Amino acid sequence: MKQLKDPVYGYINVDDEYIPLIDTAEFQRLRNIRQTGYQALYPSALHNRFVHSFGVFHLGEKAFDCFKKNVCEGIFPEYRNVNWNKLRKSFLLACLLHDVGHSPFSHTGEEYYKRSTDFKAEFKKVLPDFADFLGDLKNGTGKPHEAMSALVGLEMLRQYRICDVDEELFVRAIIGVKYKNDDDSRLLENTIIEMLNGSLIDVDKLDYLLRDAYVTGFNTMVLDVDRLFAGHTIVKYADASSKPRYIAAYKRGALSVIENVTFANDLERHWVQNHPAILYDVKLIQRAIELYDEYMVINYAENLGTEKSIFTKDALSPSGYKEKGIPLCLLCDDDIVYWLKNVSDNHKIAGQFFNRSMRLKPLWKSEIEFRHLEKELIGQGIRRAFKNELKAIKDNTFFINGDTLKLAEAEKNCQEEASKSTDSQIRDIAETALAAQEKVLRVLHLFKQFATDEELDFEFAFIYMDNNFESNYVKLEQSDIHIVFAPKRIIPLRQALAVRGLKPDEDEKDGHYFLYTTSQNIQRLMQKGKNPAEEIMTYISKHWDIV
Repeated sequence: MKQLKDPVYGYINVDDEYIPLIDTAEFQRLRNIRQTGYQALYPSALHNRFVHSFGVFHLGEKAFDCFKKNVCEGIFPEYRNVNWNKLRKSFLLACLLHDVGHSPFSHTGEEYYKRSTDFKAEFKKVLPDFADFLGDLKNGTGKPHEAMSALVGLEMLRQYRICDVDEELFVRAIIGVKYKNDDDSRLLENTIIEMLNGSLIDVDKLDYLLRDAYVTGFNTMVLDVDRLFAGHTIVKYADASSKPRYIAAYKRGALSVIENVTFANDLERHWVQNHPAILYDVKLIQRAIELYDEYMVINYAENLGTEKSIFTKDALSPSGYKEKGIPLCLLCDDDIVYWLKNVSDNHKIAGQFFNRSMRLKPLWKSEIEFRHLEKELIGQGIRRAFKNELKAIKDNTFFINGDTLKLAEAEKNCQEEASKSTDSQIRDIAETALAAQEKVLRVLHLFKQFATDEELDFEFAFIYMDNNFESNYVKLEQSDIHIVFAPKRIIPLRQALAVRGLKPDEDEKDGHYFLYTTSQNIQRLMQKGKNPAEEIMTYISKHWDIV
């Protein structure tokens, strides 16, 4: 057994049988995959997926052992004779390797996996005899990084001949795909899956809440995980509309912890993840990853063959693409940073990534501030029309400046020429693209005119957030979690909550956006006695219809 010293939990014990997997290049790669994008706001948030994986493993061990103890000491003898050792090992391996396929910069890069990998087809190759599992994949294969982690992790288990593992449970736990459970025969396995990849509370979420709070100092809530785990069990339950059945539930002592976890998650998502400085940093990285992927695919097209992206399982391996003459293996954050620093000719992205003084600054700092500004200064019709325009162009537009305007006008000219084609198919495509391009230009011209009128630099950016913030208390109210107050008094969690979630109004459902400009522009407006946020909102209200 080895001991690891962790700043959050103290010593973490790791059995010797897991060490060969931890020592692999695939697992060690996680040292170079950052856990969050919070460094833009919290400089000490330097933790990575490597330490997070140990945290999830540690919490998984505690959660499983408490759950097993509660179930085996319960009144259901049929659960005492199952192969708990195999369930435990399969679950802990899933906890340890649940992020082993994570992309560079964590969630920012994982969407690129979709370009290169048909996950359903890949699972069919590696688990061809598991018909029920393959059938259950019709509803999805989890998030891209989860599916990639399951594939990479399964390959590692086989390569290092890890025995006595339920491979199907291992994969299901990572991607969060439960078994059909009409007769309660899969209750144990499904509960174990939810312990790692649940909709509201699991050891993965618990570690990132605890660890993120530790490294950022944004520690708003004490989470008593021991009390939570001690209350997790199986009970026999029946309501007025169903026959008695077995369900996983929590004892009443865990109720306060469940609410605390939900509240802590809400606070982190609302005030940290959605902070405009963090969103801006993520957008820069997203653009850097896109440029890097384009560069690699174009420059090594002959070597890559039919690959549409270098974000593949092969790129994560120790051998990578080196045999094909491509300098890439164990793809991680460092590859993107090196390329951006030494190869990229996009000086705006590279400059802002490395030189913080070049970054644009947000005109408001939260969704709440935006809502008040918008409702106070822009009429309902215009604000919805403007938001719809931003939403339509958000995937292709970030910076709003002279360079973007020049490219947009050139693109419009090309589309206008194509719309005159005698080929009806080309003409139809061009006309559709032209309509979309008009929306881009409409926004760009509005900001250009604002800059001219106010004697500012034409240098802005925007980030559109599709979804408004919605409290996880809404999910809690809809969950199937039950609380045990007494053997014959088991109630749905929604009936025991002390706090209720608020659902968004119609305006909030439209999403929101952040606007950014240079520090110099902000200072110029303030020197004139003007509030920058109020000025741009008022300008949108007065001029949107006439752009």
